[in-house]
Amino acid sequence: MDDLLLFLHILAALWYVAGLTAVQLSLVRAWQHEDLAVRADSLEEASHYQGMLLVPGAIASASSGLFLWAQLDYNLISTPRLLVLEALYIATLLVCLPLVGIGLRRARLAALQARKSGRATPQQELAMSDSVPLIFAGVATLLVPVMAALSVFRP
Repeated sequence: MDDLLLFLHILAALWYVAGLTAVQLSLVRAWQHEDLAVRADSLEEASHYQGMLLVPGAIASASSGLFLWAQLDYNLISTPRLLVLEALYIATLLVCLPLVGIGLRRARLAALQARKSGRATPQQELAMSDSVPLIFAGVATLLVPVMAALSVFRP
């Protein structure tokens, strides 16, 4: 049973990383491109990946990790490295991913309005000047190797 839970946890972690990568690539393409259609399409793509890969992968990774730790009889409250890992998961799930989602939705809406009007709008320029989604997606990415190291190497 331990091996099955470990395998599921690794698959969930890969699911999360695939979502994080797909969302970031689409966001960067939208932020770097000047064409309204490409921006709108890239933000639509990022929104799709967020809903299909990023958020479900993050939730699956956290929940499968908790099940795995419980199966291995780890004390989730008194083990220092697990407390740090739990705090990083919570920061990812409750801070990084919601801020990415809020900024992504704002930019996507502005890009769709700009595409409909056929020209750049002030709302789109304001949304595209806000780098919060890129920054917090980067923070979430930087937390992945830290969480992996805490899980694998058990310092």
